[in-house]
Amino acid sequence: MIGMMYLVLTAMLALNVSKDVLDAFVIVDHGLNQTTDNYASKNEGLYGKIDFEFAQNQAKAGEWKAKSDSVRQMSEDLFAFINECKVQIVEISDPEAIVDGEVELEEVQKKDNTDTPAQVMIVNKKGDELEERIDAFREKMIGMIHNPEEYSGLIESIEGNLATDPYPAEKVGDPDVAWPEHNFEHLPLASVITILSKLQADVRNVESDMVSYLLEQVGARDFKVNVLEAVVLPNSNVVFKGQEYRASVFLAAYDSTKAPEVVLDNGQTLAVEGGKGIYSSTSNTAGERTWGGVLKLDNDGQIIEREFKTTYRVTEANAVISPTKMNVFYRGVSNPVSISASGVPESAVSPTISAGNIRKVSAGNYVVQPGPRETTSKVSVYANVEGKQSFMGEMTFRVLNLPDPTAQVKGIPKGTGFMTLGDLTRLQKVEAIADAFLFEVDFTVTNFKVNVVASGGINIIEESNSENFTSAQKELFRNMRAGQRVFIEDVEAIGPDGVKRQLNGITIKIR
Repeated sequence: MIGMMYLVLTAMLALNVSKDVLDAFVIVDHGLNQTTDNYASKNEGLYGKIDFEFAQNQAKAGEWKAKSDSVRQMSEDLFAFINECKVQIVEISDPEAIVDGEVELEEVQKKDNTDTPAQVMIVNKKGDELEERIDAFREKMIGMIHNPEEYSGLIESIEGNLATDPYPAEKVGDPDVAWPEHNFEHLPLASVITILSKLQADVRNVESDMVSYLLEQVGARDFKVNVLEAVVLPNSNVVFKGQEYRASVFLAAYDSTKAPEVVLDNGQTLAVEGGKGIYSSTSNTAGERTWGGVLKLDNDGQIIEREFKTTYRVTEANAVISPTKMNVFYRGVSNPVSISASGVPESAVSPTISAGNIRKVSAGNYVVQPGPRETTSKVSVYANVEGKQSFMGEMTFRVLNLPDPTAQVKGIPKGTGFMTLGDLTRLQKVEAIADAFLFEVDFTVTNFKVNVVASGGINIIEESNSENFTSAQKELFRNMRAGQRVFIEDVEAIGPDGVKRQLNGITIKIR
């Protein structure tokens, strides 16, 4: 009803009705303020309920209490800023109408003043700041709703109450009117104060909806029980020989204040801790174990019984250590290895190495760099089982130097071949290729010689101290002819292990 009155009054203003109509805004403003007070009172009650839930169970209500505190603070901040806008507008022309920091609209003498609201809200940019604050408040509130599909109506309500969309243009082709200009420009003071009072009521309304939502969430996660089942919860279904097997047996949705009686098939009664029967057994032989019994609970004089049965397996401690691409470790490179332990999560596995170092690169995958001199290296695997380091197994690897690569030039892959004179003169370098190795290893040629037989049977030798052919060597190529041979000799290369190697020679016959 108040909103309808506001719309009617605004329409009357647009028709240039007498200033006496402005006094009617006092009634609307008063009604809005009363509505705002009602929301504030309601909100205090809602906050009190959340505080009560928090006092009863902090773990359950803690998240929602923190969010409700945030809603309260943000609402107060926005509400206070809107009031600040109202006060600044009125104190310019009617400071006596401000009582205890709030505007008393009926005391304002210049209700038809259109200059002061525009000065504060448009010229001084208070309207722009208010729009930004409303937008931020709206997005913060919506962001707190975890289940938007279920609460789509609440989201629509928040978006409607806090909308700051531009006002559609009156004529086709004209730009839309920005929210501050539409609400605060060319409007009399009484109208602007009432608009701001409505915004305050909207803030309290949204605050009320949000706190109601948060209060509802306090109990939303409570588990509603209508089925009772006996549950066996072992610490693990796989244990190692000599390791203790432990399991909890309890009634689902049990009441910790009522201890059940747990009787095994062999007549043994289990000790009960925190509403759970505790079963333990140690076996020194491998194999499957089955155990069970009955759980009894006195539920207000009615004895509830549930049978249970479960199995677990006792296994030998073992580890799986698999070379990813080879069965030995090579010096000077990172050797990939995968490591796991049966029945143990990957995060609990910790390997060690006797010579060199081992480093984890991803779940279950490691790289090993063996020592420079040792001929063997042992990888041992341990696992954290119930807080203790348990030995899972080990494997010994041979440690070898990297195999020698093969010296090659483009077009001659095996050391001897034919090449045209044109292709020969375009050669750039000699490469060291480890094409027989299991994974990629880079070698670099450090020096080589080119030996050709010139006319008269004279050998000409030119040396390169890198992998590239020198200009002198290329000049030799240009002076050769079909049927002659080029010998690339004394090729040396170095790999990641730092070892210098003497490689094969290459013979090229020109055709």
